[in-house]
Amino acid sequence: MRVFKLTLAALALLYFAVACNSGDTRNQQVANNNARAAANANASATPAPSAAPDELAQATDDFKNACVKCHKADGSGGSFDNDGKTVKVPDLRTHGRKDTDKEIAEQISEGGDDMPPFKKKLDATRINNLVRYIRREFHGQTQGASTGNNNNAPAQPAH
Repeated sequence: MRVFKLTLAALALLYFAVACNSGDTRNQQVANNNARAAANANASATPAPSAAPDELAQATDDFKNACVKCHKADGSGGSFDNDGKTVKVPDLRTHGRKDTDKEIAEQISEGGDDMPPFKKKLDATRINNLVRYIRREFHGQTQGASTGNNNNAPAQPAH
């Protein structure tokens, strides 16, 4: 009988130990599930920022291909030798700040003041985007900035 009681006590102790460990594991699983749920909720609430393509990428290329030769990459302009004639090219960082977008677009399209016209090389949309690029890069204006300029006026191509 004594062996039976000892065996019964040992089994009870073993059952108790298993039950305690099982509860800890279950509690740990619940805690892990709660942590995962909280992390998923945070991920849903604040989505990772996506990289938006530069909407003026074409204008950047147009500036490099059509404007840099005279106005330089930093927009500083300066003197330019055009077939033996020295041309004073305006600094885009200061020039045109008070002009409307339409006036700048017309200057690019029609040329003038020793600047060649670009209406045959760039369509109205590309010229308008070039104006936006100049405003952003050299005038420090972002889209939607209140400048007093007619930022959305399309350039009218000359016929």
